[in-house]
Amino acid sequence: MKHNPEFDESADMRLVELQRAALGVEARPRTTWESGLHGAAESLATVPETPAASAVIVVELTASPAAGVIPGAVVTVSLSLANDGVQEAHDVRIGVPLPGAATYRNGSFVRDGRPQLDDAADELFEGGTLVASIAPKSRVTFLWKISVRLGNNDLLLAPAASARDAAILGAQSLAVSRKSGAATSFAGEVARSAVLTEEPSASADAKPFYELDDEEQLVHEAADAALAPVGVTTARSDSQPEPKSEPEPEPAPAAPRVPDTVMLFGQIDRLSLSYFERIFNGTKPPTLLNHFMLGGALSCSRTASGADIGGIKAHLDAQGQLLQRIVLHEKLGKKEPIAEYAGKLDVRLDELRPAPAQAPVPADDPRVVALECEISGPACAVLRKMHEERARWDFTKARQFALALQAQRVVLQWQHTAADDALRNYSQVSATQLQRFFVRMRIDRTTGLLFSNDDTLDTAARRLISTLLALFAS
Repeated sequence: MKHNPEFDESADMRLVELQRAALGVEARPRTTWESGLHGAAESLATVPETPAASAVIVVELTASPAAGVIPGAVVTVSLSLANDGVQEAHDVRIGVPLPGAATYRNGSFVRDGRPQLDDAADELFEGGTLVASIAPKSRVTFLWKISVRLGNNDLLLAPAASARDAAILGAQSLAVSRKSGAATSFAGEVARSAVLTEEPSASADAKPFYELDDEEQLVHEAADAALAPVGVTTARSDSQPEPKSEPEPEPAPAAPRVPDTVMLFGQIDRLSLSYFERIFNGTKPPTLLNHFMLGGALSCSRTASGADIGGIKAHLDAQGQLLQRIVLHEKLGKKEPIAEYAGKLDVRLDELRPAPAQAPVPADDPRVVALECEISGPACAVLRKMHEERARWDFTKARQFALALQAQRVVLQWQHTAADDALRNYSQVSATQLQRFFVRMRIDRTTGLLFSNDDTLDTAARRLISTLLALFAS
């Protein structure tokens, strides 16, 4: 059958041409663009396909879950490099920087189904991993887990691949979106509890379907225990009156409820405050290391009677000596890995139990300020978990441990609203600003980060120090 060129036109255009012919109107000449289109179509039909003659690396990056995550969620990231070409690919390198609002889960890095050391994960996050060569029709896979932290922006996973003699396809960025309106798993449970007493059908979403990290899982379990519905007595379905029963004996008075928080106490003297005043108001800007020292001085470790729970005071003193050693080594130009300054967790946290609140024993020395720290039940559970996993103790956990014991209030004769506000503000700012440091510590394992500056932290520290020193003059 002879090919009709008009068949390549659309039905509407053919109908227009037929109507023009019926009316005796001259056929519309083809435009240059239409003529070129037909010519290009005919030329493309005659061009044979050229098979690939080199290596072609196809990069595929996935995350689970990829959307609706909250702080505390654990995201599993998988990366695949496949050679779909006919030649071997050489000097293949792949890197995926760790998102700023996420931390790597230690011990989760797997390559080709085999667990790897965390150093291999750091290599992937920093300069990239050298895969060497990939044979045709072969594949290299990576898998690791990250924990979502506080923040508003999505988590961006941006793979960067290169090869000496291969084309790279599919290396596209992947954004893991956050769930709007949910700060943490615990916040979601609080929102759910707010409507349980009103209308069960309007309750918020329960625990997310995906995995939570250890800390957030403990928080969620604590929330579940606190929000567990109590038994509700239902009315009888029949209208008959209930039979009279003998009066029951009056129940015995209930024992006082033990709170689910642990109260610890500490103190800081005037000489220590004067020392920190010189540091934070000196000519040189203070560093994060100075804030860690201040946090240690503000930590609480004793009961109301003055007893040291499980040796926490001795542990904090040893940590303070390690921080001073970092300062000395920096002056001497001695560079050591930051892991050398982590120390050990030689405490007995099983003694850290909730107890009824009571006033601390007054300090005889008028040159000290009495401090108070309230540790919630979930926070105690996190500290105990650190104790159980002492083999994974590192410099970051040492700083988080001290941060959890940092004072929040001034007590006894030193009670003062301005001092309480300054203490609470510094505690909150430290918990927020230092999270960035903890994230960066997963990548940079040197002491260089300890000598960086943070203006927000510095401002809060200066206000706290001046407020506490003012108590001695009052």
